Formats: sequence, C-alpha cells, structure tokens
Amino acid sequence: MANIKVALAGASGNLGPAVLKELLAAGFDVTVLTRQGSDKTFDSRAHVAQVDYESLDSLKAALSGQEAVVSTLHVGAVPISTHLRLIDVAVAAGVKRFIPSEYGCDTTNPLTSKLPVYGDKVVIQEHLKNVAKESGLSYSFLITGLFLDWGLEKGLIVNFAGPATLYDGGDRRFSATTLAGIGKGVVGIINNLDATKNSTVYINEARVTQNELLELSGKSLETKVVQTADLEQQAFAELAKPAPNRTIFATNLILRAVFGEGYGGLFDPEKVSNELFGLKILSKEELRGLIPK
Repeated sequence: MANIKVALAGASGNLGPAVLKELLAAGFDVTVLTRQGSDKTFDSRAHVAQVDYESLDSLKAALSGQEAVVSTLHVGAVPISTHLRLIDVAVAAGVKRFIPSEYGCDTTNPLTSKLPVYGDKVVIQEHLKNVAKESGLSYSFLITGLFLDWGLEKGLIVNFAGPATLYDGGDRRFSATTLAGIGKGVVGIINNLDATKNSTVYINEARVTQNELLELSGKSLETKVVQTADLEQQAFAELAKPAPNRTIFATNLILRAVFGEGYGGLFDPEKVSNELFGLKILSKEELRGLIPK
C-alpha cells in the first residue's frame, strides 16, 4: 500500500494538515495541490504541485498518475465549480478514487441534506454518483461528525469559558471525531478501496453529550438552553437578507444537524467503520484531556 499515489487538495486549512500528516505516516506518495503563487510550505516528504484551479490542463498535469484524490477544500467558501472541476479532471486523468470534502454531519440524512448550508455538498455527491456510473472513478463519502478537538477548542461544542449553551437541553448524544482520527479515516479508505467503493463511510471517536462533557470538565459554568429549531428559524431569517452573514446561518444550521432530533447526529453503530480502520472510542480520560483548561 505504501506506494499508492495520493493527491491532496486543501492541505492548509483546519483539517488539511492533519490529513496530510496521516497520509504521510501511512507511507503514501503524497502530492499536495496548492494555488499558483502560494508561499505555503509543507512537510518535505510531500511533493508540491502549484495549480490553477480554473485550468483543466493545469489540474490534469498535477493529477496524472495519481490513484486517489482527497479534497479538504472548504465547501461553501471555495466555489462549487472548483469542486466539480476537480472531479471531472480526476476522471480524465484516470484516478481510481475520489474522497470529496464531506466529513462533518451526515449529509445523506434526508433532513440534514435539505439544510441550505449543505447544498453544495449534495451537488458534489450527486455529481460523483453520476460520474461513477460512466467512468472508472469511484468515490467514498467520509462522515465523521463534529471535529472533536477543534470544536472543543473553538467553543463550538461547549463554551468552557462560559456561559455554556446547551442545545435542546444538552442531553442529545452525538458522534464526533478528532482531526487526527479523520486523517486516519481517509487512510483507512485508501487502504480498503474495495470495501469502501462508492459508499458512505462513517467513523467516530466519541458518542457523547454536552452535559457529559461539562461533567468531565469539572467546571461549574452558567448554562442556558437553546432550541435548535429556533436556530434553524434564525438561520433562514438571515438567509432572507440581501447580504446574509454566512457565519451566522452556517453555524446555526450545523448545530441543528448535530443536535436536532432526527438529523442523524449520532451514527448507527452498525454503520461505523472504526474496527476496519483501527479506530477506537476515546475513554473518559482521553476526552477530558481534549477539554480546554
């Protein structure tokens, strides 16, 4: 497996560095795609290909000979046309597997897929499904839940600086995975191409509630309860404005998808590929170690 050639797009974002680290640790031959003129630097073990994401020829030259393409490009911030172009060029270059920038919430859940913040992801999914029927390119949608360590650090899951907002009461159990764990999930897909072909792949390192995290922190924080249905209503009100604030509507809808009843925030254990990928559920002590002091 060590000689598999993998191209990584979006290696410098929130998730990209962790995915790059795990791909290199697995011994893959990794090429990082970066925009022309970029001065970003990466691990010396990785090749770097500066590309024009608007140019089919530029992308095809970079993807020639690659067996898998992993995208961690920010869906929403990066135009949908860029994501679709990367897929089409992967087909033209003879790439075997494409892992799009999914991660996060279960966008295959009917309720979640209808939330506007996931519109581009659904379009990408449908494009890959159609392409897979007509070409040699296959896909894997990696669903991970919230970014656990990042979400705790940023106060998205629980604001440990206080006051702590408890969504729908704080007792709804949800799935989450660390950035490193997501990287290991990507590696797991590439190491198990047959088992993960044209499928949705679920992983999680925690199945926890906000109140359990508060208890683990040992902190006595002021709390307030917010209903995710209200967050969704506020998000749509923001979207109705002439110039909606993406941070407001996107965050509200993500929270709705994670904590809202029926949105698939807690993955079915029978669907989770932890065992195949060598991932484990974190212990209470390990979870406590991720909580900001």
